Amino acid sequence: MDSRLDSLIKMYSEKGPVILLESQSEDHPASRYSYLAAIPEASIEAKGTEVTIFHKGDKKKFSENPLEALGRFYEEQSDWMFGYLGYDLKNFIEKLTSENRDQVQAPDLYFIVPGVLIRYDRQKNNLEYIKGRPAKEERAGTAQGNSPQISSLGYTVTRNDYLQCIEEAQRRITEGDFYELNLSHQLKADFEGDPFALYKKMRDIGPVPFGAYIEIENIAICSMSPERFLAREANRVYSQPIKGTIQRGADESNDQRLRAELSSSVKDRAENLMIVDLVRNDLSKIARKGSVKVSDLFQIQTFGTVHQMVSTVEAESETENPIEIIKACYPMGSMTGAPKISAMKAIEELENYRRGIYSGAIGYFKPNGEFDFNVVIRTAIITGDNLFYSVGGAITGDSDPELEWEETLVKARALTKVLKE
Repeated sequence: MDSRLDSLIKMYSEKGPVILLESQSEDHPASRYSYLAAIPEASIEAKGTEVTIFHKGDKKKFSENPLEALGRFYEEQSDWMFGYLGYDLKNFIEKLTSENRDQVQAPDLYFIVPGVLIRYDRQKNNLEYIKGRPAKEERAGTAQGNSPQISSLGYTVTRNDYLQCIEEAQRRITEGDFYELNLSHQLKADFEGDPFALYKKMRDIGPVPFGAYIEIENIAICSMSPERFLAREANRVYSQPIKGTIQRGADESNDQRLRAELSSSVKDRAENLMIVDLVRNDLSKIARKGSVKVSDLFQIQTFGTVHQMVSTVEAESETENPIEIIKACYPMGSMTGAPKISAMKAIEELENYRRGIYSGAIGYFKPNGEFDFNVVIRTAIITGDNLFYSVGGAITGDSDPELEWEETLVKARALTKVLKE
């Protein structure tokens, strides 16, 4: 990443909320542009039905379905908007609830209309101000934050309890409740230092195409997501679910062997195909008849610590409303399982924490209705002196509980590797 953008993030974070959407993988088609949004002209946040809007110094609080409030806010602003959607917005799309403990206490959604919007073009290596003007302070150079220190890293569920949850999920699969379930658990640690310094360390270890850093009030989000939830370009809407993960090899030969092993894995292909079918069904709700198609199936993409299996599903949208398009597909099927509603009910019963930001989506809306959102995975959430990090995997009837537990540890490696640096 360009060091100038790092410097700007530090400068603008001292003045208020900042949101960085960063494409880091040099060889990924999504990795040309990165965006920095700061100095909000307006913002919207919601916790449950309690919605708060700031606009030109005025604060307005009211009770409403948060997604309806977001849609109206977007129509009124007709501008760029950057922010995130939390997993528990599912409750305002389907008849679901979230009763588990919420340790993070973050808003269910948060978006800003930036007064300053900077785009970094990786190909041209230049910064462009889409909104706002360069500030004199930008010539001051890069500010260095305190080195991040993480201690007392532990799991909020025991290995045995997690294995029992997997076995219960498999029992329900046998009974026909669902045929795939994304089960997760949460890590918690003590945190000291600069959250952005942690983000930079995570980025250095494993560059990804859909990275994000968000700093708002007392919450910082460091996301190293390799997965696109949903994007809209003109009338084309597409999603790129990931299902199937294997660790990188210690040398080139071993790495290629593991990549080939994932590519030919019957289990991973079956899991991936289940989610592809789910996403096809979701997109069909807003698609022009006959336009839903799978344009890429079982592609293997390589990241810093893992290889992953990625597919692409696309459609032509019949509606111009971006919020309605997102609602049709939310949350991402790779983070729930299938059928989606049955899986989400089981997640609420089997997991011991409220997912919140994890499994949600971070991204942006353009003034013309186009948008691009990631899936919130491989993401550290910092509140005060606490750090939270969730990991999970897809459970099917053929899953080996021990191997599923080990897979979650592989996915946590991006964070634990930071601790050793």
